[in-house]
Amino acid sequence: MDRNYRLGVLNGWLVALGDAFFNATIVLSSFAAKLGAPNWVIGLLPSLLNAGALVPQAFIAPYVARLPVKVVLYRRVALLRIFGLALIAVSSFLFGHRPDLLLACFLLGLALNGLFTGLSSLPFWETVSKTIPQERRAAFFGIRNLVGGLLAFLAGFVVRGLLATGLAFPLPYAFLFTLGTLAFSIGWYLFGLVDEPPEPGRPQLRISLTIPFGDLVFRRFLRVRVLFAVASMTEPFYAAYAVRVLRQSSEVGIYLTLYALSSVLSNLLWMRLAQRYGSRPLILAGGALGTLTPILALLLPAPFYGLVFVLQGAYLAALGLGTTTYLLNAAPTEHRSSYIGLANTLVGIASFSPVIGGLLADWQGYAALLLLASGFYAWALYAGRKLKSEV
Repeated sequence: MDRNYRLGVLNGWLVALGDAFFNATIVLSSFAAKLGAPNWVIGLLPSLLNAGALVPQAFIAPYVARLPVKVVLYRRVALLRIFGLALIAVSSFLFGHRPDLLLACFLLGLALNGLFTGLSSLPFWETVSKTIPQERRAAFFGIRNLVGGLLAFLAGFVVRGLLATGLAFPLPYAFLFTLGTLAFSIGWYLFGLVDEPPEPGRPQLRISLTIPFGDLVFRRFLRVRVLFAVASMTEPFYAAYAVRVLRQSSEVGIYLTLYALSSVLSNLLWMRLAQRYGSRPLILAGGALGTLTPILALLLPAPFYGLVFVLQGAYLAALGLGTTTYLLNAAPTEHRSSYIGLANTLVGIASFSPVIGGLLADWQGYAALLLLASGFYAWALYAGRKLKSEV
């Protein structure tokens, strides 16, 4: 295992640990719910992280394409990303007596982190494409996800322990956000050490929309990916539903543990499937489980509600690994920035769907939201049947 491979894997492990402490669908949504945030604000949380990280990519793609070494930009914005997360942690220590001010700092920190992540995300994928051969990518992401998921599983016990300490709100969350900031900081530093081979920059002045859209494989993939992004309107509301409807706020740590353990164990299956059959089966499996989960969330009684997070961990792991490797493998080397940047920007716009989901939950209740999300997952599953197999 060469040095770049090791650094990339270590980065994945620490980022997964950080993600556990800043888990948008469980930790952040329960935090916002306890602050009294309306559902549309809870829906905004993953959008600030995911959409904020994706939308800028098409706009910076020409600049990134001209850089002989892409990881340089990744290093430059790492401190800015850390600043956004540190703002959340510090505010949680200082402004517990001012929920309105704390919520404002919380949203601002997430927005800053998401924006600056958008500036570093495309350099990350370009660097991975250059340093990890195609035949090793499924194993690379699988190992990152597997051990990272195990660390997230262990982090679930930390979350549960801190939330059960009896410390006044929001101090337990302040400690969680501090741990998450430290994990992210070390992980981003390690990936910045990757020795990326220089290449001649491609002096394109603007991204070409005609080239990716002229590719039938890309168009079919983009349709599926956008449908999954719209279906993600339900992701942050499983925990909010548990806290507000089922009165299960003390179970948040258990839910995170179940989510992480499911992600770990399912990754063993997803990694083997991807290596043997390509990414398409993972996308289909993730779509099928995503269709089922919102319906179960409405049917399961409180003692068995943890099954929702078991399924969520499994299908998000499948979709994360499947869609990532499919796009990297489908993008031609000479137009890689265009393909990745354009796809991620359009998906990022669709990733604001949880805001709409929150408004729908406020207007019609959680049942309408969950059923609509299930319908979009089913639509994505149907569209995914037309994806070209990679093997």
